[in-house]
Amino acid sequence: MTWKAAQLWRNAHLVDFFLASFTVLPFGQEVRRGEVRSAGVTATSLWAITPLVFLGLLDAEMTGAQAAVVLIAVLIVLACMACEISVILFNVPARFVPPHMRRSHKHRSRRRRAPGRGSSSAP
Repeated sequence: MTWKAAQLWRNAHLVDFFLASFTVLPFGQEVRRGEVRSAGVTATSLWAITPLVFLGLLDAEMTGAQAAVVLIAVLIVLACMACEISVILFNVPARFVPPHMRRSHKHRSRRRRAPGRGSSSAP
């Protein structure tokens, strides 16, 4: 996931590949595109989950250092989840979104508010 997220960051042509791989999600096109935008945050979250899995496999009492690792990993996972939701819904913070996808969400929002679109512009 890390390698693919790094490739997506540099190559705008991979967006379609990612969208095709996220078709298993039971959401609409815009949510899937949001998931693609948040691929880097998802990869970071997966890296933070790794020590939790390994420490969970240990059948020993947790020491102070292990407890600190668990606490830090849980905080990182929670922060990543909040960032992922924010990126999917609002494309914010922009620094976590691939450069070629930063403006796409805002553009769609402007199109929705354009005159002549939707029921608000009916005479």
